Amino acid sequence: MLLSRHVRTDMIMPTPNFRANNELALHVADPDAAAEFYARVLGCRIANRTPGWIELASGALRMYLVRDPAPTHDRVILSFDVEDREAAVRHLQAAGCTLVPIGPHSPDGFYLRDPAGVVFDVIQRGGSA
Repeated sequence: MLLSRHVRTDMIMPTPNFRANNELALHVADPDAAAEFYARVLGCRIANRTPGWIELASGALRMYLVRDPAPTHDRVILSFDVEDREAAVRHLQAAGCTLVPIGPHSPDGFYLRDPAGVVFDVIQRGGSA
């Protein structure tokens, strides 16, 4: 079926469902020092620790203090949950987004940069998003 002379409706992919998830990644040189500040000064609770990041909780907000001594992108990264990350990334690239390497804690990972220059992430979780 043709939508116009140039667009076939059988080739149009459905738009992925993007849902904000109340999570921010904060790229910092020293996650331990940042966690101490957020816990002591802002009352955040340390929810989890790994060698590469520390998860903080404050109400519905989750912050991931990511060890990144020399960030090559924004220091604060918002994120959206998606059901299919690969399909979402294809959709976003077709809309003008570019891939941005995450950093040393995830050498094969990438964020996305929108056409306005804002860096964000899309996350596919186990089970439903």
